[in-house]
Amino acid sequence: NITEDCERLFCETMKAAFLVERDAGRQKSRVMGARLERNSNSDSESGSESESQGVEIPRTGHHGGGGGAAVLEHGLTTPSPSPDGCRSYPRTGGVVKEYVEVFDYVGGARFRGFVAETADERSMFVFFDREVLGKDLKPGLMTLLELASSDEFKCSQLVICVDRFADEKDVKETTRDLGWVGFELAMLDGWSGHRGTISDTWLFFGMDV
Repeated sequence: NITEDCERLFCETMKAAFLVERDAGRQKSRVMGARLERNSNSDSESGSESESQGVEIPRTGHHGGGGGAAVLEHGLTTPSPSPDGCRSYPRTGGVVKEYVEVFDYVGGARFRGFVAETADERSMFVFFDREVLGKDLKPGLMTLLELASSDEFKCSQLVICVDRFADEKDVKETTRDLGWVGFELAMLDGWSGHRGTISDTWLFFGMDV
C-alpha cells in the first residue's frame, strides 16, 4: 500500500506538519509508475501494458535534454477518469492531496512521495531514502522535475527529502549534485506554521519548477 509505505517514512516533524487531521476525511492515494525510455520506441512498449494507461511527457532541454520520454503507467482499480487519460483519487480536504510512486527503470530507482497543497502553494515531496541513494539518480530526478510541473500535478515546487542516516558518502554526493542542479536547502515553515522547522531524519532541498 503506497499510502502506508510513504507514511512510514514520515518523521515526527513531517507527521505534525502534514498528517495532523484537519477534517474527517481519509487520505486516498495514487499509485504511479514512471518509466524512462532512452530510445523512441516508448509507444510500442507502453502499448504492451494491457492493464495500464500511458501518458507521454516530452523531455525538454530546460531540465537537461536527452531524447527519452517518461511514460506514466496507472494501475488503479476504481479510478476517476480525466480528459488526458490520467486517473486519480481526489481528497475532499487536508494538506496531503495524493501519494505518488515513481519507478525509474533507467536508473533502477523507486521513488515514493506525496503532493501537498495549501491555499498558497502546491508542492511535490519525494523521499531519497537509503534504497534510493547510491543509484544513478539523474534520469529519475529529471523525470520528477517534469512530473511536478506537468498538467497532471501542477506543482510550483519539488522538494527532495534526503535521508540523513544513509551512507555518508552517498548523502554528500547527492546533496552536492542537487545543489549543482539548482536545489536549495529548505525548511517546512510554510507547512508547519512555525519558524525554523527542520527534521532530525531528513534534509530538505527545494526547487521551483
